[in-house]
Amino acid sequence: MVPRIVGQSCLSLYRIIFDNVFIILRILIKKIMKIIFITRESFDLPAARVRCYGFANALSKHGIDTEVFSYADQLGAKSGKQERFMCVREKIFYNFQAFKYLYSQNAVFFVQRFNYHSFAPLFLKFFKNRKLIFDLDDWEARENIKYYFNKISSSKAEIGMRLMAKSSKFCIGASTFLVDFLSKDNNNVLYIPTAVNTNLFKPGKNHQYNDRIIISWIGTMHRPDNIENLNFLISCFQQISLDFSNIQLEIMGDGIYYNRVKILVEQANNTKIKLLPWIAHTKVADYLENIDIGVMPLIQQTKFNLAKSPTRIFEYMSMAKPVLCSKLGEAVNIICDGENGFLAQGKTEFTAKLKELIRYRQLRDSLGQNARRTIESKYSLKKVTALIAEQIKKI
Repeated sequence: MVPRIVGQSCLSLYRIIFDNVFIILRILIKKIMKIIFITRESFDLPAARVRCYGFANALSKHGIDTEVFSYADQLGAKSGKQERFMCVREKIFYNFQAFKYLYSQNAVFFVQRFNYHSFAPLFLKFFKNRKLIFDLDDWEARENIKYYFNKISSSKAEIGMRLMAKSSKFCIGASTFLVDFLSKDNNNVLYIPTAVNTNLFKPGKNHQYNDRIIISWIGTMHRPDNIENLNFLISCFQQISLDFSNIQLEIMGDGIYYNRVKILVEQANNTKIKLLPWIAHTKVADYLENIDIGVMPLIQQTKFNLAKSPTRIFEYMSMAKPVLCSKLGEAVNIICDGENGFLAQGKTEFTAKLKELIRYRQLRDSLGQNARRTIESKYSLKKVTALIAEQIKKI
């Protein structure tokens, strides 16, 4: 009996050792995998900050080696509103510099959006068989696209996006509209909205309750429709301004149309409307702590608006602030009207619901708390990167 017991004990010991060695090997193999996030934008822009730097940091906690390669931050390329001043020669130069660096990197390339920066990783896909992941959070093509023979697009940007989708191991769409678009060329598409760092954007104890109600709009001003949306918002605010002496509308942003927005505010001739300069991302959470209502009006049924993942809405909600959004685009999939925010269609409903939020603090608090719970359960950086990590480990 003794030898048999000893033999069984040794067998059990071998199994334990084997199981532990296997676990260690799996961890080492996963740690060896490297993902390089490639973006043309600088850290201060939301897409690069959240979907490259933020995702990279969160994925590293899943045992994945990550790096961010930004054409703006690493190579000095123009970013944001300065990018429009770049010539073709500069874009070719930066792609050549990127190609030289990426050529020696044994990694999977996570390409954020399709633009001039996409060509270096695409060449390496075709010539060195590098694996690609394509992340799309904006509509990069024109609105009115013609199709020749019902198939060939007149938009070079759309052709490029579809080529990236076809060439990638899997794709990520930040909205249901983009998921549907990418699914035409890739059977493996994840729905990953632009998430929020809930440790940074969290309700604090510093909010000062007083009689003044601050309504906040934050965003970039790079497109003509930004002017239309802000004109709509100012018009709604002007309509209710005389009814409430304690309200203030704060518009914060920057972009090539900033001066046009400045003119809109001046023409409103209302001391309750403030145009604020853009602030560093590190200060946004502190600023949001003392606002009362976040708004996102959209009045154009465009591909861009349908595709956009609303970064600021996630940040408002994460700060437990009630939000009022137009019933259009991705907000419809995020906001459950009357539960974690308000959705409105048209000026009459938008104005009526804004009035309701102004009047009732208890309603603001209730919607804000539910909004925070929604973010924690579905849209935190931790939640969405767990889904990406699971998919990455399959390739």
